[in-house]
Order: sequence, then structure tokens, then C-alpha cells
Amino acid sequence: MNPDEQETARIEARLLAIGEAQVRDMKAREAAQKNRTPWNFDAPAKEPRRWTLPRKYRVPVLLVVAYTVIGTVLGLSLAHQFIWFGEVAYGPLAWLLFLGLLPVIAAIWFIAARIAQAQESRARSWAGRWLVAYPAWVVLSACMVATAPWGWAALLGWAFGSPARVEVQVTSVEQRHARRGCNHTATFELQGATSFRICLHRRLEGAMPPAGSTVEVSGMLSWLGLYVEQVHAR
Repeated sequence: MNPDEQETARIEARLLAIGEAQVRDMKAREAAQKNRTPWNFDAPAKEPRRWTLPRKYRVPVLLVVAYTVIGTVLGLSLAHQFIWFGEVAYGPLAWLLFLGLLPVIAAIWFIAARIAQAQESRARSWAGRWLVAYPAWVVLSACMVATAPWGWAALLGWAFGSPARVEVQVTSVEQRHARRGCNHTATFELQGATSFRICLHRRLEGAMPPAGSTVEVSGMLSWLGLYVEQVHAR
């Protein structure tokens, strides 16, 4: 075989090898195309899917949150002028409920905090998250759930009550002072058993008598309690 034939044979062998390599590469791409799934693209890895609450739990959770938040707001705005007849019986139960809710709410907030930490690009400091924010949210949440019935009782007592006027005995009168919110309160006793404190700001008619005196309070009376609208001093 002359040199020209040898060179031609080498070129043909090289071309054949290149062609076979191209065929193998094409078959590999076709196989990869067939085996490719919607979640397995040859694209850069996407961020992990953010966790969301399952749909079947959303309505119950929203109802509990709404009950707690609205009850707390009602308690802050209405309970200071509402005499709840069930307060004496519910008071000890509220403490038991508060203590019983602490481990449950602590577990819920722990899971939520870990999920939020995993999804944050820049997590907060360990001390700020677990030594300050976490205990504060646990205690505040348990307290809100345990005290929400006061606010709901005040709202229902006002909504379903009928006008009434009741005699009560003054047990103590707080001196006026400069502070935010109510700056003049008094403690009364109803029927010799139920003791309650009422804000006198814009509700006192006349001069407040000393402790031991009897006055009348008017408002909306229901089976839940008495929503005081006016204190009539004698």
C-alpha cells in the first residue's frame, strides 16, 4: 500500500470514528429526552418549594386565630365596663387553661419557627429567635386564648342584654391620676358577692361617694352579666 492509500485509510477511519461518536451522542440525548420528567430538567436547581398549611386545616386555624384575636381586642375595649357573672367560676379555669396551653402552643410555635428559619434567606440570630421572640410569643398566645372569653362575654352581654338599673355597693374609689386610658376607677360589689372594677371616665353622674356607700349603675343586663353604661352617684 502506497503512502497515499495509507493516508486515505487513516482519514476514513477518523471520519468513521467521529460519525460513530456523533451517533452515540445522539442516542444518549434521545434516551435522556425520553426519561426526562417535569421535575428533572437540565436547568439550574430551583429553590425548594415553600411550605404552606394544608387546605383542610386552613379554615379551623383561621377560626381559632379570629376567635382569639377578636376576643382579646374586645376584652381590652369592653371588659373594663362589663360585670361578667361567670368570671368567678372561670377565673381558676383560665389559669389551668393557660398552663395547659403552654406546651401545646410551644410545640406549634417551635415547628413554625423552624419552618420559617428554613425558608429565610438570612435567618435571625439564634439568641433573638429562641431566647426572646419564641418565649414571648408562646406566653402571649396562651394568655390571649385563655382571656378571650372575657371579651366575647362582654360583647354578647351588651348585644343581647336589656336596659336595667341595679344597686351596687362602693368598696373602693381610686383617686384621679394622669395616665393613658382610664384615669378614674372604682370597685363595686354586686349582691354582696361579685366584686368588679368599673372605669368612671365619662360614666359617672354626680360626685362619687366614699367607700361603703350605695349607688346605682345602669346598662344592659343579660344572663351573662351587666354591661355598665352609667354610674349614678347619690
